[in-house]
Amino acid sequence: MRGLIQSLAPLKPKLILFSVDGPKTNRPRDAELVRQTQELINEITWDAEIYTRFRDCNLGLRRAVVDAVTWANSDFGKVIVLEDDVRAGPQLLGFLNNNLEKYENQREIAHINGYNLVPANHITKPQVGSRLSIYIESYAWATWERAWRNYDDDLVWAKNASIDELKSICGTRFGALKWKQNFRNAAAGRIDTWAYRWLATIWSNRFKIVSPNLNISSYNGRTDGTHTFFKVRYREQDVKQLEIKKDGEVITFDNLADSWLKRYVFKETVTGVTNGFVISELLKIKKALNL
Repeated sequence: MRGLIQSLAPLKPKLILFSVDGPKTNRPRDAELVRQTQELINEITWDAEIYTRFRDCNLGLRRAVVDAVTWANSDFGKVIVLEDDVRAGPQLLGFLNNNLEKYENQREIAHINGYNLVPANHITKPQVGSRLSIYIESYAWATWERAWRNYDDDLVWAKNASIDELKSICGTRFGALKWKQNFRNAAAGRIDTWAYRWLATIWSNRFKIVSPNLNISSYNGRTDGTHTFFKVRYREQDVKQLEIKKDGEVITFDNLADSWLKRYVFKETVTGVTNGFVISELLKIKKALNL
């Protein structure tokens, strides 16, 4: 969290909503660690209006994020979400705020990504600042209350979607099978995820996602994050200078970029589906043993 605050200091956001989950009762040191995290608010030394949401009890990743996003949207109608392991690049807030304003009344746009993982040689038009995507990024992002009110925590659509319906969205049968696995693990409580629920909400409503074509933030949680369990096999892109255009830029879906994400991030492959069965069984065991 300290690193996130330090990265925001040069940007000096005027409004900050600071949300911290409560301590876990089965971890004796959690109360002290939570208190230390809450006190980091004192390191926001620039002029800003600050609101806090400090919980007495631990909600867990999924419920805590949903609670914080709902809180922000109910008061302000839109929100930029930055997890504690994010490090904001110099253009992150400008990009997100610009797109929140630009697409505020375009109801088909539901989510704005705050970083890009795709290498430049896998982006069709890298000279264009943004693209549309079917995939959300979940560490740095933004949305509006008008989209978030559709959030389906019960995964109603995802649990009932057929393989053919999923294939019509992600493009391949292996992709459909992989996402069926993901949604089943989420619905069964084997993984504590709000992001799969939000993605399912977006897909079920045929919403669209805006993503930058260059990386504008970084994330430390892939190596030492609290909720990271599996090693990733891609390299995070360097933070670069993005030309932010307010008007006149027409953006489209980039199938090349999404294909890279399908393969290297979301594992929509034969191997990914095969490994998915193994992972599902391991998660069942982990849940049964309450690990």
